[in-house]
Amino acid sequence: MQDHFRKNPLSSLLNGSVVSIIIIANVLVFILQMLLFRTPFQAFFALFPRLVFERGFIWQIVTYMFLHGGMFHLFFNMLIIWMFGSTLEQIWGGRKFLQYYFICGLGAALFSFIFSFNVPVIGASGAGYGILLAYGILFPHNQIYVWGIFPVRARTLVIVLGGIEFLSGLSGGDGIAHFAHLGGMAAGLIYLRTDHRSGRAFDALSRLWAKIPFKITFNNDTKAGDAKENNARTNDAGGNGATKVDSILDKISEKGYENLTETEKRILDKYSENNEKEE
Repeated sequence: MQDHFRKNPLSSLLNGSVVSIIIIANVLVFILQMLLFRTPFQAFFALFPRLVFERGFIWQIVTYMFLHGGMFHLFFNMLIIWMFGSTLEQIWGGRKFLQYYFICGLGAALFSFIFSFNVPVIGASGAGYGILLAYGILFPHNQIYVWGIFPVRARTLVIVLGGIEFLSGLSGGDGIAHFAHLGGMAAGLIYLRTDHRSGRAFDALSRLWAKIPFKITFNNDTKAGDAKENNARTNDAGGNGATKVDSILDKISEKGYENLTETEKRILDKYSENNEKEE
């Protein structure tokens, strides 16, 4: 797959971004898999839902995302993460992108408990499908060239891939955890639809706190002043900041990120920066 947004792969891997770190970590773990092929390494770190329940191998819900079944499996997943994850990281920032990445991976793990309880699951595909979903929501009209030949809109591609995964999961028997992929997409969708609400709740609590006439003060009151200044900037272009962000997110869902005005992009960027500091 290839879209119009191109980068130099080598420079992307060397710039210290979260996407490049994820890719390097996956490649290094895959090399370790090859070196320890005749050991219980993969069985110990792959996600085996039954073992998580019976033996408490809780780390597997995270470590399975860094294991892969072969070169093609690794290459395809890393290609997806690099091509679409790089754009998301630019918009959200590294911390929020990393949070989203692991939430999608955990969603895929949850669906594995439901649909693959007795089968080991490996790979970053669930997180990758979540990244595809986010790209399709933010840039629904962007053209993506499947296999470098067939142009497809991002939103259409996400819908088609979701349908294929659902039907393939029902048929089963091909050794691929299709419902885990859907779990990654489901977790990503829930995150994208609810993330801004936490910021709105925080703003409401802040306004309530500001109305209290007597408060204990600390030496770091300058941080509170900075927060007020950031909120004032977020309220740029008039109206309540959280309400404005909600309307911007609705506009992204309907028309895509590329159709935002420069002012709306600045408001969304400032809101993302404020949330990143709170996490």
